[in-house]
Amino acid sequence: MFFCQVSTGVSAISEGQKTAISENCILIRESLKKTQQLDAGKRVYLGVRFERILTNFIVPLNVKLVESNISNPALLENQSNYAEAKEVFRNNYIKYQQALEELVGLDCRIEPETFYKKLVVARERRKIVGQDIENIKKLALKNIELVTKLRGEL
Repeated sequence: MFFCQVSTGVSAISEGQKTAISENCILIRESLKKTQQLDAGKRVYLGVRFERILTNFIVPLNVKLVESNISNPALLENQSNYAEAKEVFRNNYIKYQQALEELVGLDCRIEPETFYKKLVVARERRKIVGQDIENIKKLALKNIELVTKLRGEL
């Protein structure tokens, strides 16, 4: 897969990079389309798993605690944080998907500089989605820790 080295804030690319992008455009676009397909599958898989954790574990436990008059603000706060993080992931993934769609739609043979700039944007948005996933994982683990602690207290 061909990807230029990118540093944030780069506004122009070298003539060599333009030539490399133009000459390898077909391979680059094929690679990006494969990435697009794989990432879409991962997004669906993760989205379903994140939703199941929330609706089948986190929320029902908190409802039972409230019904039993057991106060645990930390679990309620974590539920709220988890739900918010899940929504942030969904929104950031949509932005990443749109950036990737724009990138794949460009003819990099004709517009290598525009392609490069949009590549930078797509990479940054993909990185943000990765951070969102890690945040959700941490919140799920925190919920397990809080439940374990509560279990020890009851």
